[in-house]
This record gives sequence, C-alpha cells and structure tokens, in this order.
Amino acid sequence: MRFIFMSEGETPPGHTHEHRYRELVDEVLLAEEVGFDAFGTSEQHVAIGTATTSAPEVLYPYLMALTTRIRFVHLVTLLPTRINHALRVAERLATEDILSNGRVELGVGRGNTTLALRAFEVSPTENKAQQIEGLEVIRRALHNDVFSFVGEHYKIPPRSLVPKGIQTPYPPIHMATGSPESVRTAAELGVGAIVGGFYLGFEFLENMLRIYDDALAGAAHTYPLQAQKLVAVGGGMHCAETRDEALKWARGLTESVALSTDAYQRLSKLSDDYQYMGAVKHLDFNDERYMFEESSGFIVGDPEDCVAQVQRFADLGADSLVMRIDGLPHKELMKSIELFGKYVIPKFKNPKAVVRTPEAILDDIRTARPAHYAELEAFESAQKETTGNTVEVGEAR
Repeated sequence: MRFIFMSEGETPPGHTHEHRYRELVDEVLLAEEVGFDAFGTSEQHVAIGTATTSAPEVLYPYLMALTTRIRFVHLVTLLPTRINHALRVAERLATEDILSNGRVELGVGRGNTTLALRAFEVSPTENKAQQIEGLEVIRRALHNDVFSFVGEHYKIPPRSLVPKGIQTPYPPIHMATGSPESVRTAAELGVGAIVGGFYLGFEFLENMLRIYDDALAGAAHTYPLQAQKLVAVGGGMHCAETRDEALKWARGLTESVALSTDAYQRLSKLSDDYQYMGAVKHLDFNDERYMFEESSGFIVGDPEDCVAQVQRFADLGADSLVMRIDGLPHKELMKSIELFGKYVIPKFKNPKAVVRTPEAILDDIRTARPAHYAELEAFESAQKETTGNTVEVGEAR
C-alpha cells in the first residue's frame, strides 16, 4: 500500500498565507524523511477558510527541487475548459515529469465547489463532458507522437507535445470519483480512481471499490492500463502518542469537514451530475463515534489505533491511502507525520523490521510451540526408522 500525504494549506485566522506555505514545505520534507510515498494537494480556487492551494503546478516544482524520493500527485487538476486547457495540463505535466526525474502523477476532476465554478463561469451541466474530452486530449498528447482531437469542447489539429516526459508510457493518471457512475467510468477508461466516500461509511466505500474492479475486468482499453484504487481519507489523519490526545485535536477537523460538505449540498441542486452529493445532508458531523470509527473519512488515534484503521482500508483492497493532514497547528501536524511515518507505515511496508515488545514476541513463541513439537516428533520418528536409534535433539518442552 502507498501512503500519500495530502494538504491544502489550510490557514487559520491570525496567520498569513506566506507563513502557512513555509510550514507546508517543512511538512513535506518531513514526510519524505519518515517514509511517505507521495505528497498531493488539490487545486482549490477562492476557497475562503479551508484551502489555499490554487496553483499546485507552481508549488510542486519548488518542492521537487527540495526532495529526491517522494512523489507528487495532483489531487486533482480541474479540467473545465475555462479553468485549464487540457493541452496546457499535458505540457505542464511533462515538464514536471522532467524536473522531478519521473516523480509526478496526474489526478483529474471537474470541480466540487460552487465558489470555484461560478468564479470561472463554469456550467455544472457541461463540465463533466469537458473533463472526459480533456482527459482524452491529455492521453493522446502524452501517448502519441502526433495527435489530434475533434469534439464538442476541443478541436485540435495534428500537433506534437513538447516537451516529452520521461516516465513510461507516461505519468500515472487518476480520476476523482464520488459516485458509482464516475468510479465505473474511471475503470472503463483504464485510469486510477481517487475514491472519496463522502463520509458515507465503509459499506459505501467497499461497494465503490467493487464496482471499479468489476468494470475494470469487463472493459477493453485503448491506452496502457494504469489501474489503481486511491482511497481518500478526506476528513483527516491525526496520529498522537495517546488516543485521547488524538481525539482532542481531531474534534476540530470535523468543523472543516462540515464547512466543505455544506458546499456539496448546494452543488447537488444545480445539476443532475452532482445530485449524489446531496447524500451528505443526512450526516451528523457532531457524532464523534460515527465520524472517527465508521464514516471512512478519518484515521485518528495512537499508532496502534492507526495501524488497525489502515488495515481496515487495506482489507477492502485500497492500493493507496490519500490522507489529509491539515487543519491543525503546524507543531501537531509535524508530530502526527513523524509518528505515522515511524510507527504505522513500517507495519505495512516492512513488518518484519518493526521492533516489537518482549511480551509480543513471547506470545508468538508460545503460539508456535505446538507446531514445533509436532515437527520435532516427526523428525525423531523418521530418524529412528532410518537408523534404528532415536536422536534426542534436547529441545526443552
């Protein structure tokens, strides 16, 4: 499983955006040091109070120059034509691919806030088609030496993308999915799915992942398959030394979630394509037990709690966890990143290298004894049949 640190640079009142961006840089550098696989941020515009990352294509190259291993995933680049021309997205992606030495991935979406869509005069009834056409333009530009496209929203004569990236066949591409229809589309296109559960629970998430797998198996693909299930833990991950401390800080995260999901309800009324977002209106964001244990939107607790919660996602078949680590004081975010990197990630990357308590090792020794003694008796019996003598190994029982 891959672990992706996601932040939108949420800036609390009284702070400056400059200061928060400097903090974010330090958080990314620490994430690389302690073992996170990737960093990602969303493209958010005029998002007062929740996110400041309006230009990831500018932020990423700066971070790429400061790092050597960690990958960078656009979570996501918006493809409405009034926000991003698809050919420009392909050009930027190829450039980032070169500058990062092959460490960039592209996620695409159509926008999920009325603030951004109205600011750029994007029609919520047209941006779905624009996303599909834009994704096709990007893939043709990256895959074909010479490409062209004629559709409702793009008409591009034969051209060749410059520069060319370095990943083969091209950087991984993923699509934001929030409904059964969209996750099925991602699978049929052969791209990764960024699956957000919208806090609707593990059963909803499991169904989304099953739809993706089934549709993927039944589809024929034009481009090289880049299938991957990236599960978004959008409410937040917070790992602390004790469960009580983690819960104390995490309670503040539900306020940001309630604010962001309020926009989903408004958007659900503007287009049938967004109707599925209206399901969040039935959620009680003050119900801590549901939010932190059953919504699939949070990972909260001490390292052992976090291991158990990550395992739950792994059991569902998640290939990557996209965890929002944001919305709390920088000091707490740094502690959370360090604890998760030191004590949670190794359990899934290299479990045999994790030092355990003497008590845990002794428990395993006691559990293994019956099988060992049975094997020992079989060995002694075989030796006796061969030599006529019993060889006493001397193992204390």
